Amino acid sequence: MSTLGLETQDRAQLAAALGELTRISAELSASYQALETRARSVEAQLNCANLEIERLHGLDKLAALGNMAGGIAHELRNPMNAVKGFAGLLQARLEVDSKERRWASMIVAGVDEADAILTNLLSLARPEKLVVETIDGIELCRAAVEAVFSDPALAAARGRWSIECSSSPAPLPAFVGDRLKLRQALRNLIANALEAQPDGGAVLARLEIKSSEVVFCVDDAGAGMSPQIEAKVLEPFFTTRAEGTGLGLAFVRQVAELHGGCVEVHGRSSALGGARFVMRFPLIRS
Repeated sequence: MSTLGLETQDRAQLAAALGELTRISAELSASYQALETRARSVEAQLNCANLEIERLHGLDKLAALGNMAGGIAHELRNPMNAVKGFAGLLQARLEVDSKERRWASMIVAGVDEADAILTNLLSLARPEKLVVETIDGIELCRAAVEAVFSDPALAAARGRWSIECSSSPAPLPAFVGDRLKLRQALRNLIANALEAQPDGGAVLARLEIKSSEVVFCVDDAGAGMSPQIEAKVLEPFFTTRAEGTGLGLAFVRQVAELHGGCVEVHGRSSALGGARFVMRFPLIRS
């Protein structure tokens, strides 16, 4: 065989080898991409599984809390009602401006506060079903603000804060939800914004109706939160205040979840410079 024939045969074999290498490379690339896609899918499934485990763990904790709270609520309320009743009788018999009458009034207020904590415990551990009705969003926001200042301590210092309620778009379409639970949840978010700036400041409560969801956003002008606090602030009993119970924001999350939604916490993303809480749930038009 001539030298030219050998070179032609070598080139053909080289070309065939290169073609085979190209094919193998393409198959390996396709296999890698398939594995990468599968890995992302498995990671997403694991994340979902972890979230579900956390949710179930939370439900277990709440179930245990419900058993405990249900067992002690009756036992505590009987003596509390007696204390409140006798303090009320004393209050009525004492002189209006006397320090003793103020003390009796403080006893009544303390019993009411303890009863509210018990009610929150029971509500958190054994959530009631939603009682749905048609809701006007702006009216709900304003009612939540007034509910905040039904607290005598906050009402006495109302002038420290400026609270703005706004909406987008305007006028807002009505939507369906549990008015009382949503009002209490908003009330807790606004009260939390006030407590974040005890010396006074601004609060913006904004309601947006989007194509498929209702979004409540509460911004404050406080100092914001660290990532560590941001990660825990919605957990039951977690609080950074000495006088706090750690139930208010946990209740907000529960109300959002009962409506099929969630709560987002942004420690330093407020339009006013502080923290932002966002409660969102699917829009059901009336």
